[in-house]
Amino acid sequence: MDINHSKLFEEEKKRLAVAQGHDPADLLLKNGRLINVFTLEVKKANVAIAGERIAGVGSDYTEGREVIDLEEGYVAPGLIDAHLHIESTLLLPSELARLIVPHGTTAVIHDPHEIANVMGAEGVALMLAASEGLPCDFFATVPSCVPTSLMETAGGEINAAQVTELMAHPRVVGLGEMMNYPGVLEGNEEVLQKIFAARKAGKVVDGHAPALGGRSLQAYTGSGILTDHESITAEEAREKLRNGMKIIIRHGSATSSLADLLPLINPANCDMFMFGSDDREAGELLEKGHLDDLLKTAVEMGAEPLTLIKAASCNAARHFRLYDRGAVAAGYRADLVIFGDLKEFPVMLVFKDGRPAARAGRMEAAPAVYELPRSACSTVKINRLLREEDFTLTCSSEKVPVIGIIPGQLITEKLFINVPRQKDGTISARPGPDLNKIAVIERHGKGGGMTTALIKGLSLQKGAIASSVGHDSHNIIVAGASEKAMAAAVNELARLGGGFVVVGADNLAAASLPLPAAGLMTAEKAETVAQKMAAVLSAARRLGATLPQPFLTLSFMALPVIPSLKITDRGLVDVDNFSFL
Repeated sequence: MDINHSKLFEEEKKRLAVAQGHDPADLLLKNGRLINVFTLEVKKANVAIAGERIAGVGSDYTEGREVIDLEEGYVAPGLIDAHLHIESTLLLPSELARLIVPHGTTAVIHDPHEIANVMGAEGVALMLAASEGLPCDFFATVPSCVPTSLMETAGGEINAAQVTELMAHPRVVGLGEMMNYPGVLEGNEEVLQKIFAARKAGKVVDGHAPALGGRSLQAYTGSGILTDHESITAEEAREKLRNGMKIIIRHGSATSSLADLLPLINPANCDMFMFGSDDREAGELLEKGHLDDLLKTAVEMGAEPLTLIKAASCNAARHFRLYDRGAVAAGYRADLVIFGDLKEFPVMLVFKDGRPAARAGRMEAAPAVYELPRSACSTVKINRLLREEDFTLTCSSEKVPVIGIIPGQLITEKLFINVPRQKDGTISARPGPDLNKIAVIERHGKGGGMTTALIKGLSLQKGAIASSVGHDSHNIIVAGASEKAMAAAVNELARLGGGFVVVGADNLAAASLPLPAAGLMTAEKAETVAQKMAAVLSAARRLGATLPQPFLTLSFMALPVIPSLKITDRGLVDVDNFSFL
């Protein structure tokens, strides 16, 4: 018998003894109001914990080597975020854990798709290593679409053979969101091999199918793709539910489908829903919280709190086959959150693996800091300094294609607008009161391709903003009211090694947030990140930007898998037809 097996054997013997009342619990939580996610009931009960697991619940358990009085707090399973990109928080996993554990989150299903598009399988390995041994369990899905499409240049690639290899990792729970639904529908061999790899490993496949319906949706779900987090209307989500898809209701910084999809949940289908942040920035995590904020917001919208807690814990655990968590019951892992009430959801205590992890909004102990490898900090590689003439734009037709921002959504409008030309036939960076130039520049050292176009809705009156966070290939994306300012912003971004930059009307940097880790994250504290983010947002607003999160919105303008018109380093993409304009 090896050491690990012997340890498990002894822990199980101890749990059995505590469960039957032969031995006292290691930790007894008394005077709690237990939320039963199986029956959606609340009962007064004590919780007896042996080692990392719950030995039993009920009034029969009265003895413990350590006793904590919960003072009639509500005992719920630890919350589980069913879909999150860690990179979009701008933080490394250890710092993210420090933020979300005090809000009751004890597990996250994350897709390291963003860093994989920069560093390939090395990026996935980095995120798995960086999230090891933290007071929140970070389970990963293997990115399925790296690169996302052939319409952009990514820094990394993950093929079917690498997917198969990564599936063997004990904290990998499935294949990440399958954005390449045309590849699925066409029966692309490489795409199907990735799906087969997850099936063979006994793991799930996440979906990503905005606006997909009819026979195409049935073909997509029939390939074993079980979830979707892209539904933005009740009608769309209802069709997916009828086809057996589980709906992850998204509540992030850039977009939320909570108000539109919550009314769909009823007693007959509540097992089919989960919650995910997808993309949530550090400042919002500090200010509003995590899934506890989602629960509070949903209750304010009229949702039933016990059903919400089930969706935020048990449903996610069962879907991702994490069968030892997601409930407060005997044999389950003692990952627990104690709420003061079921309206505001104030978090009193958080337990991880049977021990207190956070109390009254603060961690019991700081998570270990991960030291980044040097290769992760040198990923912004542009060939040369850019000049204003690099952003010259001409169009042969009377009407110019324009990306139309829809506030609060990832989808865009495909507009065709008559815009004035300058004397030489070119189009200025601000040809109309709500029009700006936008450009994407390849930054992975693969040729330096570049595309310039027009965008409506950023409302920049002067200067420029630039980012190395450009979903999903994370090339440099810049928008502005002046070509000189756009060039200055890109050059400053390259000097910083990635991040966010605002350049004023004087063509000088007004504010910046460096993100040296793959051009996506920083090792700094969340409070520092939030302060710098506030500074760049303030500087962007001084340029005229009116959107709440202009950088986050900007980052999705380069995502050629979400309709309708997007821009990449290779051209302006008509996503509805998967072709270049």
